[in-house]
Amino acid sequence: EKNITASTLLSSTASLLSNTRLQPNILSIVRCPDANVGHYNSSTLNTVNFHPGSDEDEPLLLTAGLDKTLRFFKINGTEGGEKIHGVHFPHLPIHCASFLGNTGNVVVSGRRSFFYIYDAVAGKMDKIPRIQGRKEKSLEKFTTSPDGNLIAFIGNDGYIILVEAKSKMWVADFKMNGSARAVSFSPDGEFIIASGSDGEVYRWDIRTKRCVDRFKNEDGTISSFLSVSNKFTAIGAESGVVNIYNSSSSSISGAAGQSFQNRSPIKSIMNMQTSVDFMKFNPNGDILAMSSRREKDTLKLVHMPTQTVFANWPTSKTPLSYVWSLDFSPGSKFMAIGNDKGRCLLYKLSHYHA
Repeated sequence: EKNITASTLLSSTASLLSNTRLQPNILSIVRCPDANVGHYNSSTLNTVNFHPGSDEDEPLLLTAGLDKTLRFFKINGTEGGEKIHGVHFPHLPIHCASFLGNTGNVVVSGRRSFFYIYDAVAGKMDKIPRIQGRKEKSLEKFTTSPDGNLIAFIGNDGYIILVEAKSKMWVADFKMNGSARAVSFSPDGEFIIASGSDGEVYRWDIRTKRCVDRFKNEDGTISSFLSVSNKFTAIGAESGVVNIYNSSSSSISGAAGQSFQNRSPIKSIMNMQTSVDFMKFNPNGDILAMSSRREKDTLKLVHMPTQTVFANWPTSKTPLSYVWSLDFSPGSKFMAIGNDKGRCLLYKLSHYHA
């Protein structure tokens, strides 16, 4: 019998562990047939969104855009997507659509004072004519809480409007000084983070409805988008700069020495020359995708453990066109990208298939 020493066992375990971590610089990525092949949008694809509770190997994806149609696809990597269902909203060019947590319900909105909640299981469409007490003529930007219980709409004059998904009723308003441009729930669903024209980042406790933290984004220009993971908060600006902050240092609810103090980003990513219009962390927070709608083929993927941009992808030959939307599937096995041509590009992230 071979004499296996502790050191050889440890070294083999170490190499095994290093292989399970996502490596920087070179991303192993494979293009699949388009997710919506055969069912392309006749307009810009404003939204692509995976159902967070769907099967990791064959996830459920929705697409939506200005052609007023919400489409559902079952993703099979080798064959792209199989269309399951489509529903037309006659009076609503769709700007935003999202699954409500693990439920079968979808919120659908646009530049209108009303929005819809579509029950994809029952096939029932529920129109909410307006949000009580609010006079917004557009509800085109919103985000949903991880558990699907709440919807946060970006309103007029610096207001974030909180609506309960089940009752479809107004719950609370959160007010910031500038106009609101970006909003996100924290991954645990306990906080709302927002930023906008004043370049300040606000954090509200949803339970107490109080602002528990506020600081100036170091870039100083208008905040255009933000995304939050368990570890990091990424603030994108119209200048193209993306600042990365530790989420932990800005999530202590009013703890002495932590909140309401200016802080420096742990990293400023300056790989984009135009406004940051979209950002998304993958489910485990290892990758941050960031893109702009203003310039063709503008998409970068950041390796978050090292805060460096992957150098090998996308290439000059990657057929991105103008990127309008993006999402990672549960387990990060797939990445879907919606563009101005109505195509939903589909990529397999090989690391997560290992």
